[in-house]
Parts: sequence; C-alpha cells; structure tokens
Amino acid sequence: MKTDKRFKRNTVRALAAFMALVCIMSTLIYSPAKVSADEQLDDLQRQYDEIERKIEKNQQELKEVESEIKDNKKTISTLNSEIDDINSQINILESRIGTLNSDIAGKEKSIEQIEADIEEINNQIADTNAQMEETRSTMQDTREMLMGRIRENYMNGETSTLEILFSSDDISTYFTRLELMQRVSENDAALIDELTDKLVQLESLEKQLETDKAELEVKITELESQKAELGERKSDLQDSRATEQSKKAQVTSKKQEIQSIINELDHDSDEYKAEIKRQQQEKEQLSAQIDAYIAAHGSSLGDTPDASFENDGKMAWPVKFESYITAGYPSYSDGSPHWGIDICAKGGNTRGRPFNAAQGGEVIIAVNDGNWNYGFGNYCVIDHGDGTQTLYAHSDNIQVSVGQVVKKGEQIGIVGATGNVTGPHLHFEVRVKNSDGGVSRVNPLNYVSNPYA
Repeated sequence: MKTDKRFKRNTVRALAAFMALVCIMSTLIYSPAKVSADEQLDDLQRQYDEIERKIEKNQQELKEVESEIKDNKKTISTLNSEIDDINSQINILESRIGTLNSDIAGKEKSIEQIEADIEEINNQIADTNAQMEETRSTMQDTREMLMGRIRENYMNGETSTLEILFSSDDISTYFTRLELMQRVSENDAALIDELTDKLVQLESLEKQLETDKAELEVKITELESQKAELGERKSDLQDSRATEQSKKAQVTSKKQEIQSIINELDHDSDEYKAEIKRQQQEKEQLSAQIDAYIAAHGSSLGDTPDASFENDGKMAWPVKFESYITAGYPSYSDGSPHWGIDICAKGGNTRGRPFNAAQGGEVIIAVNDGNWNYGFGNYCVIDHGDGTQTLYAHSDNIQVSVGQVVKKGEQIGIVGATGNVTGPHLHFEVRVKNSDGGVSRVNPLNYVSNPYA
C-alpha cells in the first residue's frame, strides 16, 4: 500500500514537472518569433524615418530654390525624385503591414490554443468533481448500511462463534452460517477499501488538475499581456494603413502636378518623351506585379471553373452602353505598349457609367483607394477559373472585393478617370495563365467584340 501511494505521489510530481517544462518550452519557442517581429518592425521603421528625413530635406531645399526653378525639366525631375522616395516609403509600409498581419495571426492562434486548453482542463475538472460526488454518495450509502448493521448487532447482542454453533441444527449449518458472516465482513471491508482508494485517486487527480489550471491561469495572465500587445499591433496596423493611403495620396497629388505640366508641353520635347517613358515603366512595373500574382494564385489553362462562376466559355462586352475603342492592343498610336483596350461612350458622358464582369469568376485583386497606383488608379482583376483573367482599370469606384464571386454581366464598377488618363474611359485587359505557369497579356478582341461597332 505504501508503495502504491509513493508511486502515485511520484507520478503526480512527474506530471507537474512535465507540465512546467512544457510551459517553459512553449515560452522559449514563442519568444524568438516575438523578438524577430519586433526587430523587423524596428528596422522597417528606421528605414521609413530615414527616407522621411530625406523627403523633408528635399522639400526644404525645393522651397529655398523654387523661385529659381524656371524650366519644366527640373520641376518634373524634382517631383519625380520625391515620388520615388514616397514610393519607397509605401513599399516599407507594405512590408510593415505584412509583418504586422503575420504577427497578429500568430498571436491570435496562440491565444485560441491556450483558451482551448483552458476549456479542456475545466471540462476535466468538472468531470472529476462529478465522479467524486458519485463516489462520496456511494460511500455514504455504504457507511449508513454498515452503521445500521453495527447498531443492529449492538441491540441484539454480539453474535459469537458459540452462539452460531448452538443455534445450528447440524455441523453443516454451522459452517455455512460462519462462512456467510465472514463473507459479509470481508465484502464490507473490501468495499470500503475500494471506495477509499478510489476517493484518494480522485482527490489526487483533482489536485493535479487544479495544479494544471493554476499553471494555465499563469499562462493566461501572460496571454493577457499578449492580447494587449495584439491590440497595439492592430492599432499599429491601422495607423500603417492610414499612413500608406496618405502617402499614396501624396504620390497622386504630385503626379497630377506633373500631368498638368506635361499637358502643356510639346509632344516632341525631351521633357514630354522622358515623362511618358517613365509613366510607361511605372505601369509596366504594376503589370508585372499583377502577372506574378496571377502566376501564384490564378487558375491555369485546362482547369475546370467552379460551378458557382457559371462560366459559359464566352466573354461578353464589359459595358452595356454604345461605345467605341479609343486605344487598342498591343500599343498606342505612338508605338508605346498598351496591353488592353480603352473603351469610351459614344457621344460623351463616359464617366459615371457602369461596367460589368465579362465572364463569371472570383475577384482576386481589388484596389479602390482613388490613388495613382502606378497609373491604373482604381482597378480589379477577376479569375474566371479556366486560366483566363480580366482586368478593369481607371474606375471611379470598384464595387467588388477580393474573394467575391461575380456572374457574367454583373456590375462591378463605375467608369472613371483615376490614375494615368487623359480622359474618362474603361481600360480592359485579358490575361492568360498557361499550363507552365507563365502569364500572357493577350488581345481582348480575341475574346470579346463590340456589339455597338
């Protein structure tokens, strides 16, 4: 018996030590990720602040010499330099937002796991308490029965072996009665011992569970601190997004300044050609990013569209008003690349008109912040599930969001003049993800035709 109790105590201690070790290891495992996120955020903040100081210095120098700036070339160059710096800050902010999102997701997952552990332990404690109550009730019934027997024996006088012998008709009856008395006594004692051992076990289990609960409550206290940090991270994320939008608005404002100068320049001038080339490079930069996103997340040729897309295999003209094409694929009239078609309304009044999904599919990109966005302004991309994707740009208002499933002909936005435009129009593209993962920008007129032509 002593050996069993010693074994139980050692088991309990071993379990407690193991749980403590688990808690310590969990802390050690989590801490490096926390430090890494903090260090990364601090490093991004240092980079951002360094560029901010550079921008402030450039702006101060610009103010000091702006009265001396007479030529458009230097004005455009100065504005573009500021735009480059601001775009660098936007890239840093995007990295910061990515780090924050990752850190937030990690913290939320950790909190959810601990809360699940707490709930499991509480359920175990409740189950143990129920078992203990049942055992105590059984013991109480047994105790009352045994006390009744003791009182009955006391009232009737203790039955001795001689009394059993003399009251028996024969020797066989004597031994039978004696054996029954011994069995009753032995069974009662065994039952009491069994219930006592069970109660000791349950009490030991309850103590262990209470210990686990106490350790988890300590961990919950730590998690409360994490929750506070989580709140700070979410606040930081919100501030970073707001700052990103502010920086994008600054780029848009400076781009508009440049555009107003460009509109007055001779199209044969070096300044005009240089700026147009720069704008083409910017648009190509975004197009390459979109291609990369489609390559990573889009459907491929040969894939079967989801049934919810209701993809009937034939695209529709993306507007339902009389329209014509002002710029076609694959280039503008000056020979510069143009990977889509620009659609305007006949008779004017293009701006504010609705445009629609050319085919059913899922929205995989949607930007609706009203900013320059490398010349595309507000734009969205729909994946049609069969390897084709359509792009709609320069909208005044994108009316869909990422993950939304749209039907063919469903309104998805309003034609506008955001980004790099000379007037309101819908820029429409078709891209194809090949089976090898490469993305091609194809002629939209191979997929759609203007019913109003």
